[in-house]
Amino acid sequence: MKNMFGKILASTLLLSSISASAGGNDFVSRLKALDGREGKIVSSYDDENTGRCRLELQKYELEDGSQGLAVYLQDTGMYFTPSAGLDKETKLKDANTAVVSTSSERPGGDACGDFGGALGYKKVLILKDNQVTIRETFRCVMDGFKKYDLSTTCQF
Repeated sequence: MKNMFGKILASTLLLSSISASAGGNDFVSRLKALDGREGKIVSSYDDENTGRCRLELQKYELEDGSQGLAVYLQDTGMYFTPSAGLDKETKLKDANTAVVSTSSERPGGDACGDFGGALGYKKVLILKDNQVTIRETFRCVMDGFKKYDLSTTCQF
């Protein structure tokens, strides 16, 4: 019960931050309806996946005290668990697509590694029909501007 209350509270706080965009309430509600459901991977950049996936939502708190909602595709068997964080910086591109980040900076570098060099980074969460896609696109300077498109889609 406590976990369910936490998810409802996190969702309510998140709705207040992304609902300024048209469709914010609907997007989060549709996502919440899939929380905990198991599905199958229908496309992935990682061929070593298990073919299975489970959507998991977890609330988190940002440094400024605001709330966010982490979205994970669990049980994939992939080295990196596909994830996206919805928070006050999230922008809805349309009714099915949330741009969750345009910065790949993280401790120790960025999406291109320790030395950095990621250009044009974008992470999106796509929720269409009974599918959830987490997609990262960027280019790496150190790899001769090679374009990376790391996308995983789970169907429920």
